[in-house]
Amino acid sequence: MVVGQCLIDIRLYGARSLKDKRRVTKSLISRLQQKFGVSCAEVGANDSWGRLLLGMAVVTNSQSHALQILNNAVLWVEDNIDGEIVDFQIDIIT
Repeated sequence: MVVGQCLIDIRLYGARSLKDKRRVTKSLISRLQQKFGVSCAEVGANDSWGRLLLGMAVVTNSQSHALQILNNAVLWVEDNIDGEIVDFQIDIIT
């Protein structure tokens, strides 16, 4: 069993309040879960409406598959969010 985890730090451009951020976050999490089958949650920066710290995890049977899923998810976020990825980190646990 291999667990892949990813932490993405995102600067949001379209959010002007915590309510806007919540709307963007819920939509993003839902689409990531549907498209990539990853578990997702907002894991930090809860009180900052201009910043989103998103955690993702996937369980699979190979390192390369976990890495492929998480890399594709990060690229998809970059292309589909009104903001920019400031930083991201992917870790694989075997």
